[in-house]
Amino acid sequence: MTPLGELGEKVTKLTMEIGMKAFQNQDEVGAAAVPYLRVVGHLVFSYFFAQMAKIALSKQDSGDKFYEAKLATTRFYFARLYPETAMLIRQARSGSANLLALDADLF
Repeated sequence: MTPLGELGEKVTKLTMEIGMKAFQNQDEVGAAAVPYLRVVGHLVFSYFFAQMAKIALSKQDSGDKFYEAKLATTRFYFARLYPETAMLIRQARSGSANLLALDADLF
């Protein structure tokens, strides 16, 4: 499976998990919102990088450095930035209890 397909499945599963938790506690959605949206952002980026790479691979024999740069950028993204998704998914799953346990008087 491709990283894009794998992330798509993880986002689907995460969406269902957050939705099910929200039936018990509506604060779960708010607590998961930021990391969830960042994961979805990576899903979008992954899609566009995959599309760029597909085109660049078909034209890499043209000698145009533009396509070489697109492939290098895609490799960088998937090696360096895409792995953030694992951490973001764990953050989204961590729930609302750790946020709501903070006493406002401590700030």
